[in-house]
Amino acid sequence: MKQRISGFFEERIDLTVLRKWVKEKSVPQHKHSFWYYFGGLALFLITVQIITGILLALYYSPTPANANSSVRYIMENVKYGWLIRSIHFWGANFLVAVVFIHMFSTYFMKAYRKPREMMWVLGVLILLLVLGFTFTGYLLPWTTLSYFATKVGVNTPSVMPFFGKFITDLLQGGRGVGASTLTRMFTMHVVVLPLLAIVLISLHVLLSQVFGSSVPLSQRGRTGATRFFPDFLMRDAAVWAGGFAILLAMVTVFPASLGQKVNPILPAPLGIKPEWYFLFVFETLRRFPETIAIGAITLGIIIWLLVPFIDRRASREQKSPFFTLFGAAVLIYIISMTLIAYATT
Repeated sequence: MKQRISGFFEERIDLTVLRKWVKEKSVPQHKHSFWYYFGGLALFLITVQIITGILLALYYSPTPANANSSVRYIMENVKYGWLIRSIHFWGANFLVAVVFIHMFSTYFMKAYRKPREMMWVLGVLILLLVLGFTFTGYLLPWTTLSYFATKVGVNTPSVMPFFGKFITDLLQGGRGVGASTLTRMFTMHVVVLPLLAIVLISLHVLLSQVFGSSVPLSQRGRTGATRFFPDFLMRDAAVWAGGFAILLAMVTVFPASLGQKVNPILPAPLGIKPEWYFLFVFETLRRFPETIAIGAITLGIIIWLLVPFIDRRASREQKSPFFTLFGAAVLIYIISMTLIAYATT
């Protein structure tokens, strides 16, 4: 049977290049190789989100009248609906954490240096897309918490000069958060962002195969090699299985809940705050004037995106301690602001 299947494809497709690639491809082996697995884990979790998202979309109704009740129907009446929604909910949180870890490990290993600049740019854009997924999906259950948190979120860009009001109007779709906002968030969540994600992730994966895994400067001359197939791929699969096991444990112990349907006429309840991955932005906006805070965050994202082109020392295969300190400062700021937000709200 194996020979028949192989022969079927050999007669129609030249698999010589693929066979050569599988046979020759290897992954560097050194004391920091562990961090390589987070890229594959992120890709696996994205696949989980796509599958569970499609299943949820079969029953979801994106209207203010039916949104909350349709999610409740999924959780209470659809067979294993509670499980699928819980996996989708916790999978989003897990995915954000894994992508953050992957990005910072890439940064500190200076894997953005030449010729991998575009891999870094694509990776940062994918992180922003993942955060966009979480933001657009947050409103969909149409609960009190999601409604008022989204209301704050969509109005935040309005203080930006030039195109700030345009962004708010684009997200909101009217004078306030309402039916148009829900429709737009749903459309972006299931159509616009997935299309962008397919393009960016495909390019990122393609470039990672072309250039291979970057070796930190400190490990030059100290590396071995692991065959990609089957050795590294089997280890990658074990990491995916472990990640999925952790996800299922979280789902079992802490299944996703559903808040009450929002009544937009009532005032916002006290203690409204975003999910943990937006808390550092939330705390920054609380402690500084909005225009300054948003301007600083926007400038920070631009600098982070352009790091490979600014850090010329790394591109010349030289150590760049300034950018190591810069990355550490960014990480410390994000963690500290998140902890402060938890402690004070």
